[in-house]
Amino acid sequence: MAAIDWDAAITALNSGGLPCSGGERRILLLSAGLAGGTPVSLRDNVTGLDDRNTALLITAIRHAAGKRPENSGHE
Repeated sequence: MAAIDWDAAITALNSGGLPCSGGERRILLLSAGLAGGTPVSLRDNVTGLDDRNTALLITAIRHAAGKRPENSGHE
């Protein structure tokens, strides 16, 4: 089993310890918001996402809300 320390990841991101593109930064922040409860501004981080990452974000939000795809293969 894997675990992510979201607070440590965001601390590293904010201190420059995780070099990444702007899109990667936004995805990490949004992921930490959904999975780790880290406060994140949707307005600041959704703007500029490409279509693929927007679709992935919508899927993640639906998953977090318990709206999983019917044919996900996970029971």
